[in-house]
Amino acid sequence: MVESEYGARIRVKGRWAVLELAGELDIAAVPAVEELLLQLVAPGAPVVVIDLREVTFFDCSVLGALYRARAGVLVSGGCFAVLCVRPWALKIMHMAELLDVFRPVAALVDLADLDSLDNGRRRDARA
Repeated sequence: MVESEYGARIRVKGRWAVLELAGELDIAAVPAVEELLLQLVAPGAPVVVIDLREVTFFDCSVLGALYRARAGVLVSGGCFAVLCVRPWALKIMHMAELLDVFRPVAALVDLADLDSLDNGRRRDARA
C-alpha cells in the first residue's frame, strides 16, 4: 500500500489496483493525482479502480485527469472503474457528460465481474 497527499492511498492485489482519494481535490491536486494514476496504468491489462467515496469536493480538472487515465487503461487492454456514492459528485459527472462514461458504482463488490466490461461499459445482462 502506498499513501500520498490528498488522502490518496494505492492498494494493489494481483491485477487489481485501487486508488483511494479523500478530501478536497481541485486543480492544485491534479499533478499529484495524475502521478498516482500513471503508477496504476501498467502493462498486462490492469484493473484500475478509482475510489471517490471519501472525496468531499472535486472540480472538472480532476474529472479530466480521471478521463485521461481511463483512456490510458483502456488502450493498454485494461478495465477502469469508479466507486462513487455521493449525489453531488454524481451530479457533477452528469453535468460534465461523464456519468455514462465512468458508470460509477457504490462498492467493490459491484465490480466482481470486471471481465464483462467492454471498453469501460458494462454489458446489459439481458443482451
